[in-house]
Amino acid sequence: MTPTRHGAVTLREAGPADLGILLDIVHRAYRAEGGWTTEAHLVAGARADADEIREAITDQVHLLLVAERDGAVVGCCYTALHEDGRGAELGLFAVDPDVQGGGIGRALLEEQARRRAAQGLEILDLRVLDSRPELAAWYARCGFADVGRPVPFAGNAADLKVPGLGMRVMVRPLL
Repeated sequence: MTPTRHGAVTLREAGPADLGILLDIVHRAYRAEGGWTTEAHLVAGARADADEIREAITDQVHLLLVAERDGAVVGCCYTALHEDGRGAELGLFAVDPDVQGGGIGRALLEEQARRRAAQGLEILDLRVLDSRPELAAWYARCGFADVGRPVPFAGNAADLKVPGLGMRVMVRPLL
């Protein structure tokens, strides 16, 4: 698929050559100190591994997009199709902490929404850690609504630094 321009950012589908940089960006965005998306104070362990990202690049269920600015990969997110074919889950959403706050995340999100709506999907959904109200508020500004359905932490519960920490489901209509 042809890359899409959003201001100074180019969005394109990820390829195998992106694996290493995506692992680095995801780690720095979620598990390192700094950046407003860090979960380092809440969750230990890796946010993603090479196999997860490789699968998101190569299978037909996921659509993994990367954002490039000045030729460098600076962010990513995927959508994974629901089994019912009506929607997709947004995940692995990461922007390099050095460039957060510049619209890259919103550009990635809107491109995912545009592409999935063009496929006829009805909704995007995601999960947000309960203790991240600022993140939930950002998603709300992007059209997502909390559906009031708590779910267990999606990763390894042993990695939680806050025992019993759960997640909230948020949904955005596409059509």
